[in-house]
Amino acid sequence: MKPTTRSISGAVLMLAIIPAMIGILACLPVPIGDPERSRVDPEITGVWAFCDEDEAAFYVFEPFDKRSWLLTGVGIEEGDAGDFADYNLRSCEDLNHLMETESVGEEGATATEMVMYKAWMTKLGGVWFMTWEPKGLFGNEQFAPDTWYVFRVDKPDPETLELYMIGGEKFFPDDLKKTRRAYERVIRKNAKNPDLYAEDPLILKRVTSEHLDFFEEVAREVIADSD
Repeated sequence: MKPTTRSISGAVLMLAIIPAMIGILACLPVPIGDPERSRVDPEITGVWAFCDEDEAAFYVFEPFDKRSWLLTGVGIEEGDAGDFADYNLRSCEDLNHLMETESVGEEGATATEMVMYKAWMTKLGGVWFMTWEPKGLFGNEQFAPDTWYVFRVDKPDPETLELYMIGGEKFFPDDLKKTRRAYERVIRKNAKNPDLYAEDPLILKRVTSEHLDFFEEVAREVIADSD
């Protein structure tokens, strides 16, 4: 559960696109909060873009019901004949430029990976948290994940979502009982302690209406690739 020295932003968000990376980053052995008692925040519902280093992705928070979201991650890749060399995908401004100038397909942007989470909110110690539960990543005999990703949620403005992943081994000793209530007690007590979290947030920027068509075309690339 110790944050990595690499930018945790890029590693964790692409974790959602590359399931093989599961387990190398900060995570919890229990979910936080009760999805049956949560409520969807309409200010989060919608399509968001993630930018970091040479990686970019879309994240779609779609209400599954009034309490939780179906969260879908779609990674953006170069097509076989595409070239992203002129874009700095750490910059969401450059990603916007890419969406305005590049086509979707072999000669531009494409996507081949998509994963899903169940996501819900809970408030502990006066702080809002979001839990991501991986879906569809398990063997035939297993119907629940081994780990959950839990973030502190900050909304500095209506177009930005900052997610600070819980980390720090000292807060969760090996002998801590592996129950939701035990972990929630630790988080509630330390909710406002910055040492509980990774230093770098995962920064998502809301996709504006003029770029939604690009996102929809990229999402169709994943569907076409799976046929």
